[in-house]
Amino acid sequence: MSINPLMALDLEELQDINFQLPEVEMKERFKIDGLDSLNWALRKLAALDTQHLDLRELANKEKARIQEWLDKETRAIEESREFFSMLIEEYAREQRARDPKWKASTPYGKVSFRKQQPKWEYDEKKALEVVESAGLNHFIRVKKELDKVALKAKVTVLEDGRVVEPDSGAIIEGVVVAPQPEALKVEVAYQ
Repeated sequence: MSINPLMALDLEELQDINFQLPEVEMKERFKIDGLDSLNWALRKLAALDTQHLDLRELANKEKARIQEWLDKETRAIEESREFFSMLIEEYAREQRARDPKWKASTPYGKVSFRKQQPKWEYDEKKALEVVESAGLNHFIRVKKELDKVALKAKVTVLEDGRVVEPDSGAIIEGVVVAPQPEALKVEVAYQ
């Protein structure tokens, strides 16, 4: 969305306003007292929002361009790193074949071998079925959580915000319903 001439005029008008004035002075200077002044304020909001969208769009284009450049440069670096890592690994494996305790240290780094733990790969669904059918329930973890949807549908909320289960009369501690004030909704029409 780009700024139309009317929005440009609105933004130019806003530049002349000193928003750093004390709040009391601002309220005296600017007050919405009818449909015309409300329309004026909404028009200013529309212009400001459009200006913000334009700036974000520009910033996103620049971010994308910079990210593209970074990705290209990173690819070249990664290819070079892979090449040198391959050379180092080739050399290290040759040395390791000659001497099982081989390792090296230079001013720019160290090369050695380290044992690793075996990697466990799971087919969760299949493994769970086998464990369940074999009765090995001690390998199964059950996750408990509050069913908030069912709770909201069934309970009664008291005036003080406490929640009561109506069938048993049990007050459910740990749940409080806090009333919220009405929220102002401003919809700006963009043209």
